[in-house]
Amino acid sequence: MPDQTIFVEEIQILAEQPTSTVLVDEVEEIQILAVAEQGPPGPAGEPGPAGGSTLQRTAGATLSALVVVYEEDGEVFALDKSDDANIDQLLGLTVTAADLGESINVQRSGAVNNNGWSWTPGRVYLGAAGALTQTPATDGNDVLIGRAVSATRLLLDIQDPIDLE
Repeated sequence: MPDQTIFVEEIQILAEQPTSTVLVDEVEEIQILAVAEQGPPGPAGEPGPAGGSTLQRTAGATLSALVVVYEEDGEVFALDKSDDANIDQLLGLTVTAADLGESINVQRSGAVNNNGWSWTPGRVYLGAAGALTQTPATDGNDVLIGRAVSATRLLLDIQDPIDLE
């Protein structure tokens, strides 16, 4: 829909006579711009807190949602429990998916829900290639990511890694 301009005349009435005569001081023309249809939505902004700490970074590789990641130079990558070089840069859990170079949302604390999970209530750890597991590590690093409070709900509470080697 193209922009349309509507012209309206404004008349200032100075006095009204009993004989229905009207005195007009001036006529002013006012231009009003009609509103066009709304355009497409812009890119999503950084997520706000929703009971947890969520931030936005750039994916350094193609990443799925619900993967534990570390950050290096503003980009995030999947973190493996055996990755001693990057274990101290653990950032959080991805809550969106992204291709290389796209924005990705990462949550550091609070509740995360996923109907595809089938947790037993209890501790949840970092596993291989950023996966979540309820089996504690026996080698590499033992990293508590949080606690499952139901089959589909995880409360993130990321703890410092414990080097098992």
